[in-house]
Amino acid sequence: MTRKIPQSVIIATILTVVIIIAIYLLTSLPTGGESVKIQNASFTGGDKCASCHQRVTPDIVFQYATSTMSKAGVKCEDCHVVEEDNPMGYNHEGFRITSTPTPKQCSRCHVRETEEFEHSRHAGAAWMALKGWEGFSPEQKKLTESIPELTRGPNGIPTATRNALIDIEGPKVTPAACETCHSIGKPNADGSIGNCNKCHLRHEFSLSQVRKPEVCGQCHLGPDHPQEEIYHESAHGVMYATEGDKWNWDQKPGRLTVQDMPAPTCATCHMSGFEGQGSTHEVGTRLSKFLFAPVSKDRPNAVQNRRNMQEVCYNCHSKPFIKNVYDRADSVTSFVNEKVTEATEIINGLIKDGIITSEPFATQLSFDAFDLWHYYGRTAKFGAYMQGPDYVQWHGVYPMLNRLNKVKEEAKRLRAEKRSGIK
Repeated sequence: MTRKIPQSVIIATILTVVIIIAIYLLTSLPTGGESVKIQNASFTGGDKCASCHQRVTPDIVFQYATSTMSKAGVKCEDCHVVEEDNPMGYNHEGFRITSTPTPKQCSRCHVRETEEFEHSRHAGAAWMALKGWEGFSPEQKKLTESIPELTRGPNGIPTATRNALIDIEGPKVTPAACETCHSIGKPNADGSIGNCNKCHLRHEFSLSQVRKPEVCGQCHLGPDHPQEEIYHESAHGVMYATEGDKWNWDQKPGRLTVQDMPAPTCATCHMSGFEGQGSTHEVGTRLSKFLFAPVSKDRPNAVQNRRNMQEVCYNCHSKPFIKNVYDRADSVTSFVNEKVTEATEIINGLIKDGIITSEPFATQLSFDAFDLWHYYGRTAKFGAYMQGPDYVQWHGVYPMLNRLNKVKEEAKRLRAEKRSGIK
């Protein structure tokens, strides 16, 4: 006679099996990858920096421990410890340090890169465009004046082109707005100029990071210079978005090829040593026109600069194709120049005849004229060279022509009022 198993035993057996399976699943299945331990780095003062900052700012220590700097044997003190007379330094736990290393510290190892940066528009010229010569020492001013493509007056002397927006926005806005990006070229109290960390975000110092368009997009975006948005609209940007996770982002500098990156990013075209071409931190050496200006003229060395850029393009495209791209972009630039010049002549005529004041942003007309070139004209030109047709047309030329029509109509109205004696 078969003996019936008690129900309590059956339940207990089932529970035991369930528990065993649960333990197996929790301990044996993948968890998404092993956690990376912070590497032991060599610090001065008995690992004083590491032992303290692992508690206070563990994210920074983790970033640094996995960085190329750490692997190369660079210590915290190499970047943060400064001379006793350094005006940006302060005493901290037995060291004289700076919390914001400048190009002066970077140049200890990166001499060529620092010199190229100092002579680029990313350096003193960027700050001068916002603040004029404010904050420059005589030595820093002299260095900035030596930049060949700096904005210059009719006599060839560099002009302090302080942006008039500061006058109407003031210190309540500017530090959180324009100054955030333009500080890439801010003169420092230690005699250096600029901030390498604007692009090389601390503390990973990652090649793949600075090669991706999002880094440039911190500043090169928005209605007045939408390069990041244009890039993502272009075929290059589409390839990056759909295939970029397969690219070799960590290839050594100067060794990048089309096998590593089948399509370019901002850095590939403007800075990288791609297919044997030398890398550069002078961001103007592959640009042929001042596209950011109201009326775009050739940069110094424009012919050679254009060749420099086209040498990058030829790695993927034929010469007829590149010529066609440049011909169309030059045509758009010429068209924009004509319309901006027309608006400028209208405004200058009204000022000359005493109908409006020359004070910036004193009238709605001056706002419309500013929008015409600073937003729409710029956007059309950038879109043309970077192959973003929507930005050439609907974000660029169309609203530019709309603003020009407003300027014409308002000028006509103001002149009619002037003739009739209406104030």
